[in-house]
Amino acid sequence: MTVGHPHPPETVRPGVEAWRAGLKASGVDPNQRRCQFHIRTFVDENSRRAEEVATAAIVRYDEISRIGRREDAKPKNTDWAAMLAAGRNLYGDPDQCIQIIDNSIKNYSFNILTTTFNFGGIPHDLIKKSMRLFAKEVMPAFR
Repeated sequence: MTVGHPHPPETVRPGVEAWRAGLKASGVDPNQRRCQFHIRTFVDENSRRAEEVATAAIVRYDEISRIGRREDAKPKNTDWAAMLAAGRNLYGDPDQCIQIIDNSIKNYSFNILTTTFNFGGIPHDLIKKSMRLFAKEVMPAFR
């Protein structure tokens, strides 16, 4: 399993490629094995609102997870646009989320997607709305 947010594709790709090569060398078809990708997700009809809610929640989540860690573990400059384009975060309107998942598949080479909707203090009613919108508008694009 790979978690997108903290791991850029270029740091993950060599390990996934080695895993697939090892499977193939052992006589196992790599396409018949599961490679899981996990991503924090927030979907809203309004892409600007989705970005505001999700980025604030990601920052809160990351700040809490760094409690007790070394100071140098703190990220320097966050390039939100590049992370989104690579598929490291998943937020936006449904069409944007479909494109981001496509980018994630290309960059991380996975066949199982798992998501977390409840992160960083997003209010419960917004989480439920996001999950419903994801199920109705995003998931059908990948059936």
